Amino acid sequence: MKTRVQLSAERGARLEIWARQKPGKSAAEDHVDAFVLRVGDCVVYRIAHLPPCFQFYFYTHYAAGPLTLEWDDSAIEIPLLYSFNSENVTEKGVTFLELRDGHVFARPSTSWPEWYESDTNRPQLRFSPFQAWMNDPNGICFIDGRYHLFYQFHPVESEWGPMHWGHAVSDDLYRWIHLPVFLHPEQNLWSLGATGGAFSGSAFVGPDGKLSFYYTERLPAYDLFRDYKEVQKRVLPSADLLRPDANKLVLVDGPSGSSHDLRDPKVWYDAACGAYRMVLGAAIDGDPAVLLYGSEDGEDWKFLSVLYRASEHFRQHGARCVECPDFFELNGYYVLVMGFVGYTEPETGRHNLLYAQVGTFEGDCFMPATPALQELDFGTDFYAMQSFRAKDSQIAFAWLFNWEFRKPPGSPYSGELSLPRVLGLDAERNLTMMPEKGCQRLRARTLPLIAPHQFACEPRRPVELSLEGDLDGVQIVARGSDGESFRLAHSARRLELTVAEDNGGIKYRSAPLKLERLTLFFDRGVVEVFANGGAVCGTRRTYKITDLTSLEVKSADSGRIESYEAWSYNSAWSN
Repeated sequence: MKTRVQLSAERGARLEIWARQKPGKSAAEDHVDAFVLRVGDCVVYRIAHLPPCFQFYFYTHYAAGPLTLEWDDSAIEIPLLYSFNSENVTEKGVTFLELRDGHVFARPSTSWPEWYESDTNRPQLRFSPFQAWMNDPNGICFIDGRYHLFYQFHPVESEWGPMHWGHAVSDDLYRWIHLPVFLHPEQNLWSLGATGGAFSGSAFVGPDGKLSFYYTERLPAYDLFRDYKEVQKRVLPSADLLRPDANKLVLVDGPSGSSHDLRDPKVWYDAACGAYRMVLGAAIDGDPAVLLYGSEDGEDWKFLSVLYRASEHFRQHGARCVECPDFFELNGYYVLVMGFVGYTEPETGRHNLLYAQVGTFEGDCFMPATPALQELDFGTDFYAMQSFRAKDSQIAFAWLFNWEFRKPPGSPYSGELSLPRVLGLDAERNLTMMPEKGCQRLRARTLPLIAPHQFACEPRRPVELSLEGDLDGVQIVARGSDGESFRLAHSARRLELTVAEDNGGIKYRSAPLKLERLTLFFDRGVVEVFANGGAVCGTRRTYKITDLTSLEVKSADSGRIESYEAWSYNSAWSN
């Protein structure tokens, strides 16, 4: 049975649609004209024969007058449909359209606060997609006074699948406007029964001031762990950053000893040698590695050297390769950040840890100050970190996920990003990470004490707790409205973060530290911890506690806690 409704559509409006024939229907039962757009009685667009796999479609409304949409709900499945006008989309965002029960439910940006706040499992200070799956942050940049965030996106369900680049824009790193999908796989991977697509990459502003993006295309793959091909591409975006104007293949093969893993380019211009440089995550003879490439024009790339090669310890404990490498200058030094996919730390059972090294970079040679790797996050739900330069700061986001715990079934989305973190170096030249201070503008009020060192929390609001003093042996117990709790404890000079899902098999604990300053954020299941000015950080994602009733600070000698304060926060989506 077909349904007909009128859509508000001004001239120049564009609809982007992901659709397929509903599962369970045979080819003989295919419905002709399952999706039709009309202006008056004139058909201006129709999807006549739907494939059984998802397909991307789009329509631009050049005719005058409103649109009539006609569809057969029994024949067509549309997991994602939105409309926008390119002339104002960067201010208004897209309007999401849901076809359900014979109705169209329009969700413009003015309705997003209600949508985001109604999901009790959705963080309110951190970016998440309107719907469907996201993972790594990609191509983050600060252009013409605005922050652009691209991210790994699977548009048709809340599970990982063929990768696209989602896109959002913000004036302050917290209030985001959803924009049209920026990159698609070069082939319809759904129809091929394959995975792959537009994998991770980064933004690059050249010496001429022009922006481009470098990313990895994983060609159609039929095994998640081997025998796939990854190539590197360069995209020149349109002036409004809404679509690629050009997309060129720039690197196909890795050097001798490399394997099928060759991905996640980070590009910069090296003024000292007057040429372009790129790092890629890879493996050399089975050891996780970071490869260095050079180019005179940003398109013809030559392998220069292995910038970093992991010790055999990592390969012996499951590490397959480096992915999502980042390499940048900070306060006169160079910082290398990387993740070892597949690695499990034997002492604690933690996996997919993120590491950094700090040193110098001269003559295409990276010389770390120490061969030891700095663990960047002891909680491990902080992965695929990507940093960028903006307003004299190096700012980073990471994906809040590590495959250990999954979002409850039935959620309209999966995946969030961390708070934006400002990067620095401490006196020992360790990388530090602290929340970007703009989040403080979202503070609602100071939380009251209901007992000594115990704060009353506000329902469903994010919380920040700050402590200073001699914090040796301190414990923080956070209790939820459903009886669940999480605990952060400093014991034997280490911080350990325990959430409700833990069964003791994995120990989420930090390197030893003398604890003097501590900041903790909780936001509907996301816990981010910053100790000693961000020298030690820990991030966990729990789905069993979404709402706090109290925060209690325990210490064997409470007199050593010099200051403690807590705040509730407003939602970034409603301000």
